[in-house]
Amino acid sequence: MEVYYVLPSIWESFTNDGKEQEEAIVKAKENLKYLEEELKGKKFFGGEKLGLADIALGMLAHYGSVFEDVAGMKLLTEEEFPLLSAWKLTFADAPIIKDNWPSRDKLVAKFQATREDQLLKKAPK
Repeated sequence: MEVYYVLPSIWESFTNDGKEQEEAIVKAKENLKYLEEELKGKKFFGGEKLGLADIALGMLAHYGSVFEDVAGMKLLTEEEFPLLSAWKLTFADAPIIKDNWPSRDKLVAKFQATREDQLLKKAPK
């Protein structure tokens, strides 16, 4: 498994419904387990300092919970992913990140529309 499968598998979970969403959630959680392993003994993916890998995966810290709320799913729970959950909080608390997050309300509105559009495109005609 390569790290570049993580975000597409989360997107697949978000843009599907029913059985397809359930299958995508299983795949996404398998990929999240890879990230959980990568954090063993580290504060950030590269060690003790925030780095490029953290920035690349930073959407998990903010967008992930928006996706979960909008799509009515749970991907990243503290019970299943304690290291990733701790990383999310640490990452989100870094001043450079915290001071530049987009508004959660705007993200929810944007991704509700995006999800509806994606589901409509997949709906049988």
